[in-house]
Amino acid sequence: MTTILLAVFAGTILGGVIFMYLVPRAWKKRRILGSFTFLLMALLMFMSALVIVLVAAGIRGYKALVREELAATVYVTPLGNQQFQARIVRPDARDTLFAIAGDELYIDARILKWKPVVNLLGIHTAYCLDRVAGRYCDIKDEHTKVRTMYALDGGMKPWDIFFLRTRCKFLAPLLDAQYGSATFTPVQGTSVVRIMVTTSGLMARTE
Repeated sequence: MTTILLAVFAGTILGGVIFMYLVPRAWKKRRILGSFTFLLMALLMFMSALVIVLVAAGIRGYKALVREELAATVYVTPLGNQQFQARIVRPDARDTLFAIAGDELYIDARILKWKPVVNLLGIHTAYCLDRVAGRYCDIKDEHTKVRTMYALDGGMKPWDIFFLRTRCKFLAPLLDAQYGSATFTPVQGTSVVRIMVTTSGLMARTE
């Protein structure tokens, strides 16, 4: 969690505890309406804390994006006809090596864009590299030849915000947009490919 988000979470929990404490006191004084009001406020506070936990868990693994930045460096080495090796180096993950079939290197990502009210909690546009694969130039090859695709983040978890958004309608007011973005580039000999991510999506720069 960000510092601001953690502070809001602590505040909602504290508020819920305080309202729960006031419920029996109001009941003893025969203030029935007041006791139910305090109970509803406590439940509202605890539900708000739950939403914060869901959001924090759902965006785990995503990286904040405020400008164009390097998401990964891919070292490409041809292995033969329509076969190549891709070593992917990321700033915050272990290097990974893949044997890929195809004429082109393909990488995609999941991107989250939050509403301004969520930005105030320290959560901004974020991305998570999702898959790497090979892509054939000829569509016939796509249907008849070997397809290779690998997960870069271990696969989508049940608590991933992309997964949660389809099942939790109350998250809709928080997310401005959630979408996938992909980029691909031809494999032409040994090369270094910089995978860049911007607020508009992924792009590849080959050196």
